[in-house]
Amino acid sequence: MEARTDQPAELPIAPLEERPSTEERAEAVLRELIVTGALREGTPLVQRDLAERLMISQTPVRAALTALERDGFVETSPTGRAVVRRLTREDFEEISAARSGLEGLAARTSAPLVGEAELVAMRGLLDELRAAAEAEAVDRYLELRWAYFSTCYRASGRRRLVDEVERLFRRSERYNRLVLSTAERFAGSVSRYPDFLAACEAHDGEAAERAVQVSLRWAVDRVSPGLPSEGDAA
Repeated sequence: MEARTDQPAELPIAPLEERPSTEERAEAVLRELIVTGALREGTPLVQRDLAERLMISQTPVRAALTALERDGFVETSPTGRAVVRRLTREDFEEISAARSGLEGLAARTSAPLVGEAELVAMRGLLDELRAAAEAEAVDRYLELRWAYFSTCYRASGRRRLVDEVERLFRRSERYNRLVLSTAERFAGSVSRYPDFLAACEAHDGEAAERAVQVSLRWAVDRVSPGLPSEGDAA
């Protein structure tokens, strides 16, 4: 009698190259144009025109617009026309409230677990944040901001939570650029980050959560009053 084996048969699946799909690249390009203001709010997004400019078919453009609508960058009018979504007070406040809850949870669960290697990295990132704030380098500042806080968040090992926190952070980027519209606001923003580092150094989850939420509240207070309401005429 032949010996039985519990080894599964090898599946005839060739390895895939890890590279962005056309849909992902189209989404990234359009997202960047929207975030930086090259495509301003209210701009019509015609699939045919975008496909011609990107030199791709309309199918990946349609998928990209669907993804951008899901993330709050694009909206579809009652007539079915896709446009760049307007910035509104309600949208910013709702995104910030979601961030306050989830990012606060990430901070509270991660701070007690942060190790010395993460703390060293965060100290270096804070120095870089101060330099970026001094230079008013908004792109650099926002990327460093995520790197700084996510260094702590990842210590929790809760990947799904961190991914959702990052998604909300990316979704709020147009508003974050309004927050960082002056040298005084850059200085005010970065001045709140040492409290988060101190909480992580003390492994104090509640203090870390509070530091995150105070920073987000500060941003809302600076920008929200100047934004139009969803009920206002476009």
